[in-house]
Amino acid sequence: MKHYFATLTLLFCTLFVYSQHSKLNSQLELGGLRGIQLSKSFPILKSGGMAQLNVSKALSDYVSLGLGVAYIQLEEETFTPLFIHCRASRNKSDNGLFYNTAVGYSQATNRIFEDAINSRYVGKMYFSPGMGYQYRISQKLGLTASFNYILQKVDLEHYNSDNQLYHTESLTIDLMAFKVGLILY
Repeated sequence: MKHYFATLTLLFCTLFVYSQHSKLNSQLELGGLRGIQLSKSFPILKSGGMAQLNVSKALSDYVSLGLGVAYIQLEEETFTPLFIHCRASRNKSDNGLFYNTAVGYSQATNRIFEDAINSRYVGKMYFSPGMGYQYRISQKLGLTASFNYILQKVDLEHYNSDNQLYHTESLTIDLMAFKVGLILY
């Protein structure tokens, strides 16, 4: 997975350098989350909040590409994903629908396993497609509202007394997020 992320990062850097637009856009979003954790035994309901920062560069009038970082806080878990963020608009106008996708890798912690000697909670792949509406307030400021699906993969690793890994349980956390944001042009 890290190999794919490195390849995507290299592709991102190439596109970013050869972009015809030189202006960077920054976006800060805050939102609420609700979803489930899928495990081998049964689904567990999850809720929480998030903050996300994206910095992107326009590749054309319709598409922008950038990097982002988020902070996701659930009841017991905390995730800090670093991702490549792609955004596409339906029209040239600053007001209207947009679609976005974020793909990356996440750090994870879990309060339950934080002090455990023989267990680790390890973050993995982060994927978040979504859509929203953007409204430009002024020449330098805009507002957004979006609805996103978030897929967060984690591994719960168990070690024996010799500190050797003997069991890994892969977990999938599926979340729906409603976010409101501020764009700085």
